[in-house]
Amino acid sequence: MKSPPSPPVPSAPAGPQVRPPDVPDPGRWKALAVVLAAAFLVGLDFFVVNVSIPSIRATLHATFAEVQLVIASYGLTYAVLLISGGRLGDIYGRKRMFMWGVVAFTLASLLCGLAPSPIFLIAARAVQGVSGAMLFPQVLSIMQITFPQNERAKAFGLFGTVIGTSSFSGNVLGGILVSADFFGLSWRPIFLINLPIGLLTVLAAARFLKESRSPKARRLDLAGVALMTLALTLLLYPLIQGREAGWPPWAFACLAAFLPVMVIFVKYEQRVTASGGSPLVELDLFHDPAFFTGLFSGVCFFSGAAAFFLIFTIFLQNGIGYSPREAGLTLAWFAIAFLGSSLASMRVQPRLGSRIISLGAALMMIGLSCLLWRTASSGAALTGLNLAPILLVYGTGQGFVMPTLISTILINIKGHDAGSAAGVLSTVQQVSFATGVAVIGTVFFSALGSLTSVDAFVHALRVAFSVNISLLAVTFLLMFKIPRFPAREVHH
Repeated sequence: MKSPPSPPVPSAPAGPQVRPPDVPDPGRWKALAVVLAAAFLVGLDFFVVNVSIPSIRATLHATFAEVQLVIASYGLTYAVLLISGGRLGDIYGRKRMFMWGVVAFTLASLLCGLAPSPIFLIAARAVQGVSGAMLFPQVLSIMQITFPQNERAKAFGLFGTVIGTSSFSGNVLGGILVSADFFGLSWRPIFLINLPIGLLTVLAAARFLKESRSPKARRLDLAGVALMTLALTLLLYPLIQGREAGWPPWAFACLAAFLPVMVIFVKYEQRVTASGGSPLVELDLFHDPAFFTGLFSGVCFFSGAAAFFLIFTIFLQNGIGYSPREAGLTLAWFAIAFLGSSLASMRVQPRLGSRIISLGAALMMIGLSCLLWRTASSGAALTGLNLAPILLVYGTGQGFVMPTLISTILINIKGHDAGSAAGVLSTVQQVSFATGVAVIGTVFFSALGSLTSVDAFVHALRVAFSVNISLLAVTFLLMFKIPRFPAREVHH
């Protein structure tokens, strides 16, 4: 009697195979290139408009107030929606939100480039800001869940380099495109150039990015979104527009209302968390010392870094008579040092850990102190060569700080909290930029008053950059609160 045939061995199910959790994604570096391309575009469009203001005013017959709104509409919508954008990625998929964001950003750029009137351009810039807030938090989230812990420092280092590069590339690229006047389009190519880059980014994202979600995020906390949007608007709108408007009473009323609304938001998020809901911000993030201390350090660092470029450029051009071209070439020394040290920081960080941030902050303080001494001693005779070694020291320090600070803040965050953490970090960065420009800019112009002499500009520079040095000193000291070898050193 024959034995019954053995049952057939079931074949492996069709479809994509799940990669074991401890095996890194083999396409992670290609994915990094894709998301960094989009991050560069979002950062670039913050600054590329600045040098185009005269051309925009002339061709669209825009008022000064309208031109200010062209800049503010992008920054405000972007900053207030970053946390919501990060949470949407957690819920609906980070790859999906990234691709939607890039498509929307590209289309908004097309609308900006075709704008027939100032109002149309302001609205298109607001759409750009919304779409930037959709895609940007996904960049950090995708990096967080794609790279193993021992590679995150390098990945975040490259991210910091790209963001830093975009900040000073905007003025350079904007100046080149406007001056070239391609096909008689004047300022419009500063937006139209985003079209081919955005299209290629979407195509590459479809191929190289992997989808991910957070199991903790089940639905969008709409009440939390409303409270956070209100709070950030109350803070950012007066900071962005207040100084230009002469600090009217409404600006101070908005700033005074910010803290009570934030308290209400935190209390509400605690209630949502306690009831087992899905809060907009995971408050447990702030129990991680590296995240909390790093964010506080970031406020000090980003506030001073943003104000430096504004004030120093005004000093060079209005104080000692540099042309825009001469000012740009002078700042090239900073750019060279920043790029070199930010790339080198990825090699140095494994040995120094977060201490590299203290080293960078110390170099920046030395650079600013030397700058104040040199401007006081040389006055109107100050040359680009005089400033070169100072800017090399300052740029080297900033290149050490920026990539490592981002890595330190996010290094211990778990994958399911990636979107929330990325949104919080991005929001803190943008709020710090606006706060630094508003507060330190006000200090500078108050010290300058109505005077226009070189000595008056030197005095105003000394007063304003003393605030920068104090903020850097706080960053320097806070880094000693974080362990020398943070958790990123633990290998899988």
